[in-house]
Amino acid sequence: MPGSVQPNRSADRRGKPPRSASTSSSFPRFLGLAVLGVLLPGLGLIAAGRRRIGFAVLAVFVLGVAALIVYARREGFDGMVRLGTDTGRINVFAFGILAVAAIWLLIAVVSFYLLDSRRLGTGQRLLAATLVIVVASVVVAPMGVGARYAFTQRNFIESVFPDDRHQFSLTIPAEATDEDPWAGRDRVNLLILGSDGAPDRDGVRTDTIMVASVNAQTGDTALFSLPRNLQHVPFPEGPVRDAYPDGFRGEPPGEFWLNAVYRNIPAQFPEAFEGLEDPGAEALKLAVGEALGLEIHYYVMVNLDGFKAIVDALGGVVVDVPYRIPMGNQATNWGTCTAARDWIEEGEQRRLSGAKALWFARARCGPPPIDDDYERMRRQRCLIGAIAEQADPFTLITRYLRLEGAIRENISTDISQRRLEDFAELALRIQDAEIRTLPFTDEVIEYHRPDYALIQDFVRESLEPESEPEPGFTEPPPSGENISDDQTDGAPDESAENEQPDDEETGDTTDEITDETQPDESEGAQSIDEVC
Repeated sequence: MPGSVQPNRSADRRGKPPRSASTSSSFPRFLGLAVLGVLLPGLGLIAAGRRRIGFAVLAVFVLGVAALIVYARREGFDGMVRLGTDTGRINVFAFGILAVAAIWLLIAVVSFYLLDSRRLGTGQRLLAATLVIVVASVVVAPMGVGARYAFTQRNFIESVFPDDRHQFSLTIPAEATDEDPWAGRDRVNLLILGSDGAPDRDGVRTDTIMVASVNAQTGDTALFSLPRNLQHVPFPEGPVRDAYPDGFRGEPPGEFWLNAVYRNIPAQFPEAFEGLEDPGAEALKLAVGEALGLEIHYYVMVNLDGFKAIVDALGGVVVDVPYRIPMGNQATNWGTCTAARDWIEEGEQRRLSGAKALWFARARCGPPPIDDDYERMRRQRCLIGAIAEQADPFTLITRYLRLEGAIRENISTDISQRRLEDFAELALRIQDAEIRTLPFTDEVIEYHRPDYALIQDFVRESLEPESEPEPGFTEPPPSGENISDDQTDGAPDESAENEQPDDEETGDTTDEITDETQPDESEGAQSIDEVC
């Protein structure tokens, strides 16, 4: 009609200007709002006109972030430890973070859809969608990684640490509770075993035998190292002690060393260890505990062939190498050594790979002092101390996936899932505490005729240095129920085989109550830094 206003056919039904007039100016704004809608959930909804739900989503997001910050500041690293050692909390965290990631993505997609303008061309929409996907991936990917770590940690705990609802042990304190995990004890005693179960060996042999006695409050640790060929090992009252009242002894001697207890005692007394997950470890806890005069509460056993994988997962270990150490050689029947495949060169603060760390701990064929079993024990203690000091939380977190796989395949223990949190907190205390070491070498004891009363006295002095005897005190400590017949019977040394010292004494030692019958300060526990 004349004079009537004709509709602007160049405008769309929403009354928006034509695409050609506003596309160039609206696309950057749309792109920015779409990206912000991904980074700040709710912001895209607000920009799209859904203000009520948008502000609600944004408020939940801000409050959630604030709550996480408050929790992290309040709980600190201890809170992370508690979270990472409880399978129930891990499941809540993992499924929770996946739910947050899914909701975050859903909000981003809905925001993008509501912000989408019909004025945009197909190419612009494709570019915007690609950018939103990239930004969303950057935001959500860490959540996926966190969930993966959480599920890996849960599976690791369930595969390595037993469920205490189905656990039976002869030594774990039955009265332990979540409020008092150590059952009122001041110290936690952990048996550390290095096993050699290579295909060419007859069963498992625990060639590395140490006890870590840890102060439950301070983390101060005393590390006792026992020779694998220790003989006449006593047992507490029971069927094993009834069969071996004078200690674990017999023929051939090598089958009655300390490192043979794991394999032989459960085979001889199956009824005494019936129902146990690892009867060999239980037998060793009883024997080592009786020898040292300690209650051995838990054990950890490391397969030495897999030990190198653990060290490699940590990125190597830094130790002082006091002399050249051969790798890959072994003893022959003629008393010589085969040629070494490689050498660990002498030097301070050398970073060793897993393979070199393994031979640093195991090598015993070569010129002195490499051929000395007690020197090998010293190197093992130094290596354990170095790993304990260098396995800091940052290293454990950044190398977690490799480390988890190496540990899962090569470690067994009776530390239950329920006690894992307590041990993790104890390990953190050890990081900042003093580690002292006491090796029972041939300078301290005679491995083929050990004085277990003397050994126990050394242990007591190491754990309670303030209770040292008065000067001039020469009376030997009481032996209690420990085996002592072999200290006075003048028995021949047929069980020592080729590993006994050249200057071995074979006479009666009953009258030799001198400084050798009481701990000497120079022979007592020393700081790991002094030894290594």
